[in-house]
Amino acid sequence: MSVFTRITRPQLDQFFSAYSLGEVVSFEGITDGIDNTNYSVATTQGRFILTLFESLAADELAHFLELLLHLGKNSLPCPCPQRDRQGNPLRQFNGKPAAVFRLLPGSSTASPSILQCQEIGLQLASLHRCTQDYVFPVKSGNDISWCKTVLNRISVYLSAADRGLIDDELAFQTENSRVNLPRGVIHADLFRDNVLFVDDRLSGLLDFYSACTDTLLLDVAIAANDWCCDNGTVNNEKFAALLAAYETLRPLEPLEKQHWPILLRAAALRFWLSRLEHQCYPRPGEITQQKDPLVFRRILLQHRQQTYLSLNLRSTA
Repeated sequence: MSVFTRITRPQLDQFFSAYSLGEVVSFEGITDGIDNTNYSVATTQGRFILTLFESLAADELAHFLELLLHLGKNSLPCPCPQRDRQGNPLRQFNGKPAAVFRLLPGSSTASPSILQCQEIGLQLASLHRCTQDYVFPVKSGNDISWCKTVLNRISVYLSAADRGLIDDELAFQTENSRVNLPRGVIHADLFRDNVLFVDDRLSGLLDFYSACTDTLLLDVAIAANDWCCDNGTVNNEKFAALLAAYETLRPLEPLEKQHWPILLRAAALRFWLSRLEHQCYPRPGEITQQKDPLVFRRILLQHRQQTYLSLNLRSTA
């Protein structure tokens, strides 16, 4: 949620005139995240988030907006798109697809508590359960092939040690296919800056534009690597709390339990590569946020060197 596209007050006034959401009072850019342009907008009727989509086309966005509506109907605290006076959830702003969402209460957390980790586990399980029969046509674009493409693109910037580590992990992931694991709709980016809390109560799940149909356990691993690591250091208690909460609503299958350490490694590798790519090839923008790739390098090394994580899982007997 960086700001890549600058907007002016007259442009914003004209854009909001197409909605029945009141007159614009103030607005400011939001710096969290790295994919779309987001502004916080206050009007005479409340507070909203304006999102300008930097890479997704209007026809692609229809699937994501329909998913948000489905999740809202199933009581997940997700932002629902506001419709303009003609009933359209999408409009054009500066030549880019744009949507308006009512601002959800709460704020993100930088240092998750055990209770907040449990909330993440519960909400992920709720997401996976309520979309069990939901057909979502967007496939993952971050598979092994993508990892290899990114590695080739950034290879010249890597040390020999890092290149060797990534090559070795790619070989390991290739040998440990997850084709037989349960699949469904996953958020794929449920980091701390995409979740809102009021105290320890989860009040908002944000930024579903990386959502896709993929391995459910990968979604849990992606979230756990962010929520359960303190400054890049694994916190066993938080990992156990998140996973135990998830299993109260969706118990893992025996094969998933076997693959849990493998998926944690896969998730760490993916985001290490993604952050390296953003660091090597930064996108221009008025306000942009660079996230530290070394965090996921440290997490990956811990997952490769330790087997304690499998002990957090309940016995399959």
